Amino acid sequence: MSGKAGGLATPRLWGGAFDAEVDPVIDAYTRSLPFDHRLAAADLVGCLAHARMLFETGVVARDSAAAILSGLSSMLRRVEAGELEVGGVDEDVHTWIERQLTEEIGDAGRRLHTARSRNDQTAVAFRLWQRAEAERAVAAALELVEALLSQGRQHVDTALPGYTHMQRAQPTTLAQHLLAHAWSVLADAGRLRLAHRTAGLSPLGAGAMAGSPHRIDPVRSAELLGMDAAYPNSMWAVADRDYVAEALFACALAMVHLSRWAEEVVLWTSSEFSFARLQDRAAKGSSIMPQKKNPEPAEILRGKSGRVVGDLVSVLVTVKGLPLTYNSDMQEDKEALFDAFDTVTASFDVARVLGESLEFDREAMAAALEGSYITATDLADLLAAAGVPFRSAHERTGAVVRAAGERGVELWQLPASDLEELVPEIEDREGLLAALRPDASLAAHRSYGGPAPERVREQIEEIDERLAAERQWLEARKPPPIYRAHLDGRLLAEEIPGTGPADTPVLGDGDSPGPRRPKVGDA
Repeated sequence: MSGKAGGLATPRLWGGAFDAEVDPVIDAYTRSLPFDHRLAAADLVGCLAHARMLFETGVVARDSAAAILSGLSSMLRRVEAGELEVGGVDEDVHTWIERQLTEEIGDAGRRLHTARSRNDQTAVAFRLWQRAEAERAVAAALELVEALLSQGRQHVDTALPGYTHMQRAQPTTLAQHLLAHAWSVLADAGRLRLAHRTAGLSPLGAGAMAGSPHRIDPVRSAELLGMDAAYPNSMWAVADRDYVAEALFACALAMVHLSRWAEEVVLWTSSEFSFARLQDRAAKGSSIMPQKKNPEPAEILRGKSGRVVGDLVSVLVTVKGLPLTYNSDMQEDKEALFDAFDTVTASFDVARVLGESLEFDREAMAAALEGSYITATDLADLLAAAGVPFRSAHERTGAVVRAAGERGVELWQLPASDLEELVPEIEDREGLLAALRPDASLAAHRSYGGPAPERVREQIEEIDERLAAERQWLEARKPPPIYRAHLDGRLLAEEIPGTGPADTPVLGDGDSPGPRRPKVGDA
């Protein structure tokens, strides 16, 4: 669109009251097309739903609706195929869509924006994009869990030290350690699914902030978009960015977990630990030191966690002081969420390759079990089981550790005569010494979730079940009904596949029906 003759020349969705172009510096600073072009496909889906709803409610006549729906569908096919480039001088992707559509189908394209604002249009497109990206991220997370689980299955009986304060603490198994990371990633997948659900409220129909005087049906729009409900409050609908913040939190926490995993890859592959080696496919070399095999992918993965945490902080700071309802500050949410999902999905993939390429050194891990009196807690627990108050048992065990240190032996290598004096409550000295060996310690720690091999095998089974449930959730995800109608060429059929019979008739004169089933708590 243009303004008055000789006035505005740049295509805009506004400007009738303006007599001059925006200063080029301002124009360049405020344009969002350079980054929001990524929303084009999602925005076109939202446009299809809006146009279909306008047709069903009689706001737009059949001929115009047919042209609009056909034009949008053609644009969507070409955008997805890479045949239609999203770009140019438009200020945002919404302007690009309306301009392109009007150029292709004529004046009917100018009716598409009836009963809609860029405020609700943006929110719809961003929600659809977020939901699709959340599904991709969940899929990548599950692949990482599978890699950790595969390694864990091979090392149920592989012993190594567990650490607290980066000091050797108690014996554990490699499988138990790897599964701890797997459980964290499964929790991340769960948070991403929650962010997917949070984005399932449709703001379409909220307009700029006050709804519309046209005979629209926001709940029907939500159905066409495959969303759970329509917003019950039009102001909340356009002002809300909780769904962005929750997705960013899920991404940021996932990156924190991946950073912890990456840190251990760096440590364990160092000469100081030598617990593992990276295959060449997951390492990099030095430009000056020919012998080096550096864990650079893990280091970069560790470093990228900071940028996603920054994305979260950026959006929280952006929205913290905004008055209702829409403010252009919200434009800053796009690049943050784009970056967060790009980073977390790629990072899940990198972490998976790292997990697959690690070759563990059982002998080095077993050797690390010695020299730190790693089963001292077992002795304290055995004394407590023999009736000694645990605090007293803790003190007595300290004396045993000192005795072992003076003799330069492990706890299980102490002479039985020393034990007779230090722990007279336990008469079976040889049995006690055997119980202080790391393998015996592992076998004894069979509480739920513990490192005993049978408990680790239970965890493996439970993670397998969780993986199956997560994959079932992914397989149940379907494109929005309006998108499936686009694929089937049924955009003007009486029934959109996946929604059942349209329960809103074409309306005559009267008030808009408004949202009928908000179900906000379920969304």
